[in-house]
Amino acid sequence: MIDIKRTFYTWSDTQNVATSFTVSEEGQGLVGVLENGIEKVKPAAADSSPETLVGFAMFRQQTFSTEAVIEEHIVPTASPYVIELGKNNLLGTAPTGQIRVYDEAAEADLTQAVAAASGDYLPDLTAGTVTFHEADKGKAVIVYYRYAMTVAEAILHYYEAPTNHPDQNYFEQVGVGKGKGRVFSMYYDQTIDWSAVTTPAVGADGMFVNTGRNNLDIPNGRVVSVPTSSDPYLGIEFLI
Repeated sequence: MIDIKRTFYTWSDTQNVATSFTVSEEGQGLVGVLENGIEKVKPAAADSSPETLVGFAMFRQQTFSTEAVIEEHIVPTASPYVIELGKNNLLGTAPTGQIRVYDEAAEADLTQAVAAASGDYLPDLTAGTVTFHEADKGKAVIVYYRYAMTVAEAILHYYEAPTNHPDQNYFEQVGVGKGKGRVFSMYYDQTIDWSAVTTPAVGADGMFVNTGRNNLDIPNGRVVSVPTSSDPYLGIEFLI
């Protein structure tokens, strides 16, 4: 989802969605593809095929389903060294998931491990807990993660779309924000230290990621707002 109060584009188009593709996230990075000589759009794939970023998805979903969360915690000083996150049903691939733990004193990320005994921490994605190594006791940490909201949470946080609001995939069209602007989005990779990113990009499924192999750099892109516990949106300026 995007923060419409701070997001702006110099112009926007309504473009057809490419055949067999869907646009599932507001703010997704969209690329152009020609079908019968007409440009359509689809989420970026971030694979080896050449792609051209044309803009970001603009639409109001019927119901949002995921949310980015950033929390501050103190690792317990006695065993078990477990913290309970505010949410469960975290997203990502087990065992590590899409989660990042930042050690405030060391000013560095803790290293993910498949077992708490052999590394720094082990998240339980379903329960929403993080188990730490004994060496981490008492540390002040910041935990970045994404979770799947319940329907009730989605309605409570973001309300419902207006009655008969159109589904962009049903009509096979979506608004595309482009030109010069800024987008403030929750659709970004939580494992990345965004304060260190100099070249933001879009990766698989149009998610905001860091530049790198097979990722599509955002033209003239730069980070203008790093997500925090009080403001979990990532701000990116661009010129497409």
